[in-house]
Amino acid sequence: MTLSELKNSLHKKIDDLNDPAYLEMLGSMIDQREEVFIIPEHMLEGIKQGKEDIKNGDFITLEELEKKYEKWLKE
Repeated sequence: MTLSELKNSLHKKIDDLNDPAYLEMLGSMIDQREEVFIIPEHMLEGIKQGKEDIKNGDFITLEELEKKYEKWLKE
C-alpha cells in the first residue's frame, strides 16, 4: 500500500467514525506525535549520574551482568 493509499484509507475510516471520544483520542495521538519529549529534571539527574559513572569506570558490561544473573538463578 502506498503512502497515498494509506492516507486515503485512513481518511475514509475517520470520516465513517461517529464516536466523539474515539475521534478525540485519535486527535490526541496525532497531536502528541508533534510534541517534543522533555526529560523531567529528576531523570536528567539520573542520566548525568550514569554518564559520570561511565566516565569513572563504575559500570559492568552486559556479559558480566548476565554471568551474575546466571549465578544468582542457580543459587
